[in-house]
Amino acid sequence: MSCTIACCRVSSRDQNPQLQLDALHTHGYDYLFAETESGKRGVQRPEFTRALATLQAGDILVFWKSDRWGRSAAHVLTTVGELRHRGVTIKSLTENFDLDTREGRFMFAVLAAAAGYELELRAERQAEGIAAARRRQAAGSMLPGKKHMGRPRVTGPAEIAALRQLISDGTS
Repeated sequence: MSCTIACCRVSSRDQNPQLQLDALHTHGYDYLFAETESGKRGVQRPEFTRALATLQAGDILVFWKSDRWGRSAAHVLTTVGELRHRGVTIKSLTENFDLDTREGRFMFAVLAAAAGYELELRAERQAEGIAAARRRQAAGSMLPGKKHMGRPRVTGPAEIAALRQLISDGTS
């Protein structure tokens, strides 16, 4: 008897998976594997690995969008090929293509390549922004209101003093 396995992933702890979870719940599934892990190479994704290991011939893997479960276009396409070879049906809730047809596989490959391209562009822009900020810092001309690079401090001197006082008072 076949079952439907749903996969949900967000890349960081501050991202909210609710949109994906709502769509997957509306579609229906037997098992849900959800995780908050980066898709970067080298990052372990235990829930995705468990989902792939759970799938058997005749099962359906359903996900919200194709860019939510791959590290790169090559990784996504390799995984899709392996799953299809095992007799698993793959379904995206937002992209309307049938991976059992060569046209559907072509569209999937194009979307996976586009997602990989977008990821590389974003990383390149981020690196350029960091380099520009370092040049401004070195020249002593930071942006208005900025004194240093990076995220603003969450705790300032007043909060640190209050925390030290709590510790000295014996508060755990």
